[in-house]
Amino acid sequence: MYIVSIDEELCSGCNACTAGCPARLLKFNGEKTEVAGEATECMGCESCITVCPTGAVTIQEL
Repeated sequence: MYIVSIDEELCSGCNACTAGCPARLLKFNGEKTEVAGEATECMGCESCITVCPTGAVTIQEL
């Protein structure tokens, strides 16, 4: 099981991670990206981490 989180201070609002998330857990709110679903529904694929230019997205294995 994995959990995804976004550091709001590091998030630049580029929206790249939302397109990179196959589970559709991330949502752009107009300024920043936020976790839209259950953070624990993350598949741990790290696609969002790969595309994030600021390192704002982290995935933790539980």
